[in-house]
Amino acid sequence: MKKILLIALALLTLGSQGAMAQKKEKKEKKTKKELKWDWDGTLSKNEEIDKYLLTIDTLWNKVQAYKQDFGTYQMRDTTFYNDKTQKLYRMAWMTDEAGNLMSRARINWQFAQAYAEGTLIVLDMTNAGLMSANAALTLPKLGLGALTFGKYVKGGPAVISEGTKTIKAIRGLCINNSRTWKEMKDGAVEDAASIGIEGFNTTVVEKLNKCFYIKEIQQDAPEYTEIITHYRNMTPEEIANEGLAIAQYVENSTEMPEDKSKTLNELPDLDKEMESL
Repeated sequence: MKKILLIALALLTLGSQGAMAQKKEKKEKKTKKELKWDWDGTLSKNEEIDKYLLTIDTLWNKVQAYKQDFGTYQMRDTTFYNDKTQKLYRMAWMTDEAGNLMSRARINWQFAQAYAEGTLIVLDMTNAGLMSANAALTLPKLGLGALTFGKYVKGGPAVISEGTKTIKAIRGLCINNSRTWKEMKDGAVEDAASIGIEGFNTTVVEKLNKCFYIKEIQQDAPEYTEIITHYRNMTPEEIANEGLAIAQYVENSTEMPEDKSKTLNELPDLDKEMESL
């Protein structure tokens, strides 16, 4: 009886600790606020402080621009099956936050630029971090002005830390996506019209050839059995309707306006950069 009571007490204690841990975790998540940098550009007239504030402000704006330029795009993919030829395909493409299609050339530029710009910003963040200590030590020289500028000087390291994490996360995602994109390009179907899917009219084929990569999934691919089983459990009508739905999606999708200064015909080799992540 005593043993049973001890076990019950232990379970109750563990349950309480678990509940307290969950409560603490929820509280921490709830109290975590999004980092903001609201310096209005007012200068302290101290060269060391002002240089630091301008540096942090520049980096903050660079991170926001980087998030907008490279953090709002999404790589998408799907599979489809031609039951007449019994061939299975994977299709990959990228869209902006509004769902507009990006051309292959634009995607190549995105990946290359995301890595290059991200690397430079992270380097600038590192250099700014070296300035933080001097700025903090100089703060008392402002006298009463330290009350006004202190929160910005003390907020600098947080901007550096969060900004660095943001850049690395987006850059890493872009590099991983570029690997997938390169794999899709290697061995991709040269002309989507050759697949023979109903609904792949001239308009659809033009968009597919410009914005998508389509690649046959070979029988030795790890995912082949699972995917082919899925399609073999579908009726010919269901398979045909799925192909038509894909064609309709492509035909109804809007392409992003092309900017020739933001296009690359070939994706640079980022293998070394991938290994350094």
